[in-house]
Amino acid sequence: MLQYIPRQKLFSKFLIYGGLLQLFIISIFLVYRSEDKPEESAFHDHDTTNNYMNVCSLPVYDYWHPKVMQHIDYDFDPTSHCDREFKPFTELKNGSWRIVEERKGMNCSARCFTGIDDYHVNITDWMPPGPVSCEFLEAVCWKDDREVYGYIHTQIIPKKSEVKTLVPSPPSVFVFLFDSMSTGQAKRSFPKTLSALSSRLESIEFPFVNKVGENSMPNGIPLWFGKSIEDINGENYGGVNIKADWDKNRYCYSFLNQSIFEDFESYGYTTLSIDDWKAQMVNYPNCHGFQHSPSHHYMHPFYMIYEKFGMKITQKHLAGQFCREERHPAFEYFQDFVDTYKEEPKFTWTWINSLGHDYINGFMRVDEEMLEIIERNLEMFENSFVLFMGDHGLRLGKKRFMETDIGSLEMHNPYLSISIPKSLRKNQAILEIMRQNSRKLQTHFDTRATILDILKYQPESGFSDRTTMNIPNEKGHSYLRRQPSFPRTCGQLPIPPEYCICRVEKTPVTDENLRNRFGNLLIDHVHDLLDNANFSSICERFEFLEVTSLLHYGHLNHSESTHNYEIIVMADAPSYAQFQTILMHNKETSQVSFGNIVRLDKYGDTGDCTSSSRFEKMCFCKNLTFRQKWDYRFVKQWKRLEAAIEYYLL
Repeated sequence: MLQYIPRQKLFSKFLIYGGLLQLFIISIFLVYRSEDKPEESAFHDHDTTNNYMNVCSLPVYDYWHPKVMQHIDYDFDPTSHCDREFKPFTELKNGSWRIVEERKGMNCSARCFTGIDDYHVNITDWMPPGPVSCEFLEAVCWKDDREVYGYIHTQIIPKKSEVKTLVPSPPSVFVFLFDSMSTGQAKRSFPKTLSALSSRLESIEFPFVNKVGENSMPNGIPLWFGKSIEDINGENYGGVNIKADWDKNRYCYSFLNQSIFEDFESYGYTTLSIDDWKAQMVNYPNCHGFQHSPSHHYMHPFYMIYEKFGMKITQKHLAGQFCREERHPAFEYFQDFVDTYKEEPKFTWTWINSLGHDYINGFMRVDEEMLEIIERNLEMFENSFVLFMGDHGLRLGKKRFMETDIGSLEMHNPYLSISIPKSLRKNQAILEIMRQNSRKLQTHFDTRATILDILKYQPESGFSDRTTMNIPNEKGHSYLRRQPSFPRTCGQLPIPPEYCICRVEKTPVTDENLRNRFGNLLIDHVHDLLDNANFSSICERFEFLEVTSLLHYGHLNHSESTHNYEIIVMADAPSYAQFQTILMHNKETSQVSFGNIVRLDKYGDTGDCTSSSRFEKMCFCKNLTFRQKWDYRFVKQWKRLEAAIEYYLL
């Protein structure tokens, strides 16, 4: 007779035995795994002097190197099995909404949403089909009191600018930023888009842009506000320590204002801000953001409806089953905006988060869509400045890719290309100075300075001024001008040494005692940081498992007293966290100091209890449920198994 096993017990046994099986298989791989050989560098050159202040060997490598291509899947598409026959039951057109597909027993209503601030919205009562005066409309249909359809419609309601432009017909500026898009990823993922930008708009690529912060906010704040929010600890590398311009009270716990959108509005531009994630750059994880809309048209309320305030059925309509994902309404809202304001000078910033943040293959499926946007708006783009860019590279991805020298580099090297109006291309001088600057180390501060130069300074000379300019209260220098003659290095710009893309000579360290000592010290350092931030009571303590990489900057000379290293450490179960940082070891004093801690593995919501973008990566919350811990551990074990199998098959 078969014995009945309760479902809950069956699930628990499955988790336990499944986890044990994975551990057994991984242990076999690890026992018989031969010692890793030192990785052959993929880069053409490197600095042997390790001169942070005065030398920068720029990263030149093959974007399609076998180290990378073994991880690339051009067929990756989570919507490949979606319902391509689906048509919305409702539509919003010419300021009025209607039901386009009546079904027996189904009744539909809609309601308007308008933003109050970045966390709150006004919601109207449900209304029947007819005229509406809002830009964001949720339409829902019920059958037998059950939600069967939900959709968020958008429209642009024109607003008249009360500010006149200072010069006749200034050029529009369009920014398309894809979160986590490195130079290498853009080259591999957007061949058609980049080809069109190059051949049709004569864009100039800037392959040596260096991020200035770990994730989106410390790179976005420099772009939008011109301020740094991360300290630079350059003293141990021949540079200086520099405090951030804004502390957390200023950039997070205060409302933001005087952004780049307001700069453009004050010069008579009509502005648009799109970010396809509710927890957008200025808000994540729990920052105030904007008290009022930063731009004339602000899409943030849409994603608050989709992720928080909408009906449950509505919160599923961009999950892919209807061949629509988060970016699609963003692109539609952009198109509606430019179609509405055909004659006005425009400044738009479209920030797409949802594609490649966690996936090395996330961008490929958008290449055709971006190409369509370019072709549809080609005449407009030919008379405008168009920036196609990333904020940083892939930070959370395949373990084996992230541990390669290319993966480690691309994390810090966001993509950037810029095209200028066709009328300005007749003068080769501006293109030539852009090409010269494209062969130098640059940062987001320089990109911001370029945008401000386009807006405020170049129009006076008809965009013919190539002289060096220090824009008041700005750190960067425009790509449209000759930049200062000082060495463009990480130490001079300055860029935090842990993010520096300049290639330096690194030697693998095989001394197990030293590796384990530094690994344990790094784990202790993480605990100290949590202690000092008063998070120890809510975060589990990590246990050291192994050092997966320890690289010494330059050749190891035992007679020297100070040594700099780059280290990657993995913690043991249940977190299996992977921390990367740089450290300085003073042999005379035995003192070890650490740079900024970077988390290389996906950690989901396991650090959310801190409500801190700085500390969530270092925390494995104690209040996670048993199910959350087991689900997380199961995924981690499975990824380790995949990585082990991949290692032997490739």
